[in-house]
Amino acid sequence: MAVSGSGAPAPLLTERLLLCPLTADDAGALLQFRGHAQATRYLSHGPLTPEQNSARLQQALSVAAASTAEWFHFGWAIRLRATGAVVGDGRTWNTQEPPAPGRIPVEAASLGYVLHPDHHGLGLGREAAGALVDWLFQMRGSETIFAGVYEPNLPSRRLLEGLGFRKDRYFPVAQDTAGKQLPSWRYRLDRG
Repeated sequence: MAVSGSGAPAPLLTERLLLCPLTADDAGALLQFRGHAQATRYLSHGPLTPEQNSARLQQALSVAAASTAEWFHFGWAIRLRATGAVVGDGRTWNTQEPPAPGRIPVEAASLGYVLHPDHHGLGLGREAAGALVDWLFQMRGSETIFAGVYEPNLPSRRLLEGLGFRKDRYFPVAQDTAGKQLPSWRYRLDRG
């Protein structure tokens, strides 16, 4: 297993993107989409206020700082290489208490991502998610990666399926813990 240490991960480069660990300086950029109704439509929260966004970022920085070689939770700023602009963020984690619904095995990890709606439909989400999948398999030694998606979020479902993820578990509306009142799927991708 090629597990990196407990420090912040190194940035990831793709053809058009630079994925860097989140910093406190990213708050304003994150609010541009974390506070946007369309961007948060299928997230576990609605549009955030500046205060909620700052608190969420501080929480992300705290769990990243507490990450160890075994248990980790990292947030990533998704930047355009051409301009440096933050157009989205991602999360990779395998914490002992993953977000409900559903627990995941210790050797598995989870993936999350969001892009500003102005950057939807350009393949940037697939590029970012693909880089994070590679990082989880190669640098963290994950055996399986899980990603949750609300059933009506067809673009995200197609993105995951395009990366080789398959449906793993269905969660009816009654099991939605985020209050969105939507059914969801947990997708999985096993190391090939």
